[in-house]
Amino acid sequence: DGGEEDGDEEEEEDEDEDEEAAGKEEEEEDEDEDGLPIVRNEDGEVEYAPQPAPYDSAELAEVQSLLRGEDTADDASRWKPLALPPPPQGGGARRVPAPLLGDLLYVAGVLRAFGRQLGLGEVRVDALDAALGGGATTALAMRLHVSLLRLLFEPSAALARSHPAFCHALRNLSALTWAEALAEALLRLADGQATAELALAVRGLRSGEYHTLPPERRVLAARLLAERAAEHPSLRASLERRAEWYEAHDWAWEPAMLLGRLQCWPPHRLLRWEPLGRDRHGRVYWLLDGSLWVQRRDASATDEAADPSLSGGRPGAGVPGVATVRYGGADLQAVAAA
Repeated sequence: DGGEEDGDEEEEEDEDEDEEAAGKEEEEEDEDEDGLPIVRNEDGEVEYAPQPAPYDSAELAEVQSLLRGEDTADDASRWKPLALPPPPQGGGARRVPAPLLGDLLYVAGVLRAFGRQLGLGEVRVDALDAALGGGATTALAMRLHVSLLRLLFEPSAALARSHPAFCHALRNLSALTWAEALAEALLRLADGQATAELALAVRGLRSGEYHTLPPERRVLAARLLAERAAEHPSLRASLERRAEWYEAHDWAWEPAMLLGRLQCWPPHRLLRWEPLGRDRHGRVYWLLDGSLWVQRRDASATDEAADPSLSGGRPGAGVPGVATVRYGGADLQAVAAA
């Protein structure tokens, strides 16, 4: 009898586990190839699945009053200006020079937004910093360039006739050939208007290893590829599908952005990379990978001198007039204390 009771208990446990597993499967939403939530309607057709509003009625009312400029004196007294502490040495970057932090953020934004389409997954800024500014050629450095090259260039028969070496490299992209393909790709993307820095980057790729290029030239090359990738028809089509998914929602997006709720969403579900917020001084705040990034467009050198919090960032090569500072660790704690 004891054996029969043990068998019955095991069967009940198995049934409970099966029910629990089935419940988890029901909770998990299906996704399309872009990672957007989908459901099947009563006719079996696939439709986009809207997400619930990321705010309650009280939060919405408060944000709408701010958007309408209805702050009272009491409301305004709650918001004090943020006095940022002096920036960390070197602008907070560990490898990429401070003047190029804006470019680093741009490349990271493109790679994170289209990580699924490019086959890269989630790209962390620290890993990208090491790839573009470190002293070794990392796996991410090779993977991101190979992925972007495959997106931008098709090894067609016409290309094989006009540029046989380039076409061969594209067809056989590997750890040994991708730098050679990158050098030729940069020249083609420059379309006869290569800058002196870009020409030096091409020369360096042809005569040495990728990691021997100065970070400035590695960042320049990555930004050029990222800019062209963002304009590619396949990635633009992905954005159009995200816009269709957005239209399936019946709640307001601007309040959700101002409340910081969209910033928590996966990048592949966003139409654009949303900042954490902006202040009256024109500074834009990004919270990413445990660090706070602060950007400001400087009207003149006088503005920068008047604001000590900007002294560590200088205009980036790809973002004229924009200073970028990164706060992480103890520096981030100092910002929070401010």
